[in-house]
Amino acid sequence: MKRISTASTAVVIVVLLALAVDAQRQEPRPPGAPVLTNDDVLSPRAAHSLPDDRIRRTDQSSSPLRNARTVFESALSKMVEVNSVRTRMQTSLPSGEREILIESMKPDRMHIISSDFEMIVIGRKSYLKSNDGWQVTSMPAGAARSDAALDFRTLLKQMLSKSGVRMTGQVLGGQMIDGVDTVAYEFAVTDGSETGTIQLSVGKEDGYMRRMSLSGGAIGFKVWFTNINEQFSIEPPM
Repeated sequence: MKRISTASTAVVIVVLLALAVDAQRQEPRPPGAPVLTNDDVLSPRAAHSLPDDRIRRTDQSSSPLRNARTVFESALSKMVEVNSVRTRMQTSLPSGEREILIESMKPDRMHIISSDFEMIVIGRKSYLKSNDGWQVTSMPAGAARSDAALDFRTLLKQMLSKSGVRMTGQVLGGQMIDGVDTVAYEFAVTDGSETGTIQLSVGKEDGYMRRMSLSGGAIGFKVWFTNINEQFSIEPPM
C-alpha cells in the first residue's frame, strides 16, 4: 500500500498549502475573532471536538459515480475560493496519532499550531515559536515564489493520470457536519494491486469540502474544514 499511502499524504499536505498560497491573490480584509490558541490542540477534548457524524442513507446512497474523478477534482478546486478557513488535520501513524490546526485568511495570513510547534505567517514575515520565544524571519521583497509547485490540482491530475491508476466512486448518503448538510462520497484509488480509500463530505448549498478522510496501508488522515469565510484574529506575536 506504500504508493497509495504516499499519494494520499501528498494530496492532503498540498491541499492545505495551496489554500494558504492562494490567499495572497485577494484583497485584504480586517482581522477579527476568534483567536486560535494552544488549547485548541493541546486540551484533552481537542481530538474529539469534531466527531464523525453518522452518514444517513438517501435515495442516492450506493449510487456509483460515472465521473468520480471530476467530482473529486471539482471539490478540491472549489476550496480555492474561500476567503478564510480553519483546518484541523488528524493523522494516524505507526508511531501514534498527531494533530495540527491551520487558520488561513486572505490575503496573506496563516496560523499553524501543533503539539510540537507554533508558527504565524503574515505577508513576507514568518514567526516561529521555540523554547527561546518567538523568532521572526523575513522573505526578501524580490524573492521569487512558484505557486505552481503548490498547485494541488496539478498534483492530483498527475497522480490520477499515471498509467494503471483508476478512480471510482459512489454516493454514501447525507451527513451533517458542523451544522452543515453535506453529501458524503467514497472514492477508491487503485494502482495495480494496491487500493486507497478517500471519503469526502461536500456542502450541499455551497459545494465546500467539510471533511475528508484518507486511508491506505498504515497511514490514515482525517481533515475537517470549518469556520469557512469567517474572520480570524491573526496578528504578529511580537
